[in-house]
Amino acid sequence: MSSEPSKLPANDPRHGQKWGTQQLKHWIFALYDRALDVIVIGLVFVMLVLLVLSFADVLLNLKGMIVTLVTGSGGETEFHALIGNVLDVFVVMELFNTFMGYVRTRHVRLSALLDVTIVFALREMLIKLYDKQAAIEMLAGLAAIILVLVIARTLTARYSPVRGDKR
Repeated sequence: MSSEPSKLPANDPRHGQKWGTQQLKHWIFALYDRALDVIVIGLVFVMLVLLVLSFADVLLNLKGMIVTLVTGSGGETEFHALIGNVLDVFVVMELFNTFMGYVRTRHVRLSALLDVTIVFALREMLIKLYDKQAAIEMLAGLAAIILVLVIARTLTARYSPVRGDKR
């Protein structure tokens, strides 16, 4: 062993300690951050695969609808399925955008969650309208939910803590 003085600065928490609570805390947080990074990378991959599969499903439904229209055997059911699948892709894209916002900033914005919820509620309303089997009460309820969500989304944009001002 050398009798040289320690190369650590005097204010370093490791100075003069073999294994203190600060080092343990730092090690645990670093391990947590690395584990979180691995999980996030895995989830990004899963979300990309989901997005590609959703788009492939839209293409397959489009092909089925074209074949049905060419053969002249209706096509209304295929059209409804295509509309539902296209709207599903929009929901998946909004979820993916919300998740990517989390990856970039390490927090989930309320406005992003509201965006996803609004898109999902609009999807439900449009599917019910295309099916022409929804009761007026159901459509009115969905419209009220969408209105409340849009108002909440507007308030989150207006009173955002990121900007720090309240116009």
